[in-house]
Order: sequence, then C-alpha cells, then structure tokens
Amino acid sequence: MPHILRNYDEDLSALKDSVVEMGTMALAAIEKALKGLASRDSDLCYDVVEQDEIIDQQEKKIDELGMAILLRFNPVASDLRHVLSSINICRSLERIGDHAVNVAKRARKVIRSSELDETRLLEPLFAEARKIVSAALTAYSDVNEAMAHEVIKMDQKVDEIHKSLGKSLSQRISEGGCDTEALLNVIFISRSLERIGDLAVNIAEDVVFSTSAEDIRHT
Repeated sequence: MPHILRNYDEDLSALKDSVVEMGTMALAAIEKALKGLASRDSDLCYDVVEQDEIIDQQEKKIDELGMAILLRFNPVASDLRHVLSSINICRSLERIGDHAVNVAKRARKVIRSSELDETRLLEPLFAEARKIVSAALTAYSDVNEAMAHEVIKMDQKVDEIHKSLGKSLSQRISEGGCDTEALLNVIFISRSLERIGDLAVNIAEDVVFSTSAEDIRHT
C-alpha cells in the first residue's frame, strides 16, 4: 500500500510539474514572438511557429498522465479537482501557444513592410499580457486562490489597454497616409494578446475550482 500511495503522490506532482513546464513554454513563445516583432527578426517569429509542436506534444503528455491518474487511482475531492483542473489548464495553455503563433505570423507580415512606429504601441499590452499569464501560472503552482482572484481582476486592465489601442490604430488607418495592411496586422496582434489575457482568466478560474470547489465561470 505505501508503494501505491507513493506512486500516486509522485504522479500528482509530475502532473503539476508538467503543467508548469507547459506554461513556461507558452509564456516563452509569447515573449519570442513579440521580441521578433520589436527587433524585426523574422527568424525568431519562425521559431515560434516551428516550436508550437512541442507545446502541442506537452498537452498530449498531460492529458495522458491525467487520465492515467484518474483510471489508476480514482482520486476524490481536492485531488480529483486538481487533476481535472490541470487538464483544463493545459488546454488553455495550448490555446495561448496558438495565439503566440498568430502573433508570430502577423509579426512576420509587419516586418516585410518598412519600419512601423506603431508597433511600439503594443508594448504596454504585451507587458500586461505577460504579467497576467505569469500570475496565473504562479497561482496554479502555489495553489494560491487569492492570487487567482487577483488574476481575474487584472484582466480589466488588459481589456482597457486593448480597447484604447484599437481606437488609436483604427483612427490612424482612417486618417490615411500609412501602411494600412501593416496596421491591420498590428490590430490582429493586439487581439491575440487580449485573448491571451482571457485565457489566463480561464486558468485562474480553474485554480479557484481546484482549491475551493467553486465554479466562478460566467459570474
């Protein structure tokens, strides 16, 4: 019996470590995509697209480990919520990785044009998106429900910056005399960053469910 329980604890720990590792990958992909845009380095953007497969494989690994724990140990209560939430969180992280790929692809299109000063307007939004994802991962790793609630509040700032940026970029397009296609790609990048904030909120909601069994989605 002790041997079985030890394996159970080890598998739960491995599941958590795998999710944190996947989160680190997704966060690094966002950073690399925006760095590629800021430095006009198309190779960095290409790396994000190529390395997305690694994030996808990590999702499959977590799914398999989570299902194995459910089938082998039949966890209950908080352990069951931890496994289910971990599986849900890895799906949110996979979608964050997809948005990082979208950013990278749009960035490569922007880079093909002449240098665009408006790309710097993305920096505050990127900073907030990075902050909220990092906080969501910390809430999961530390099993910190209070931080998870803070993450949900942080999304309001992401939304405000995104909305303001969208207005500024749309106005510049309407004024004419600029590279409309490049600016449209910047708008699409800002939308991906805003969606990344929403996915960080999803992670935080799963943390709350895992810790307190409270479903706060759509509230």
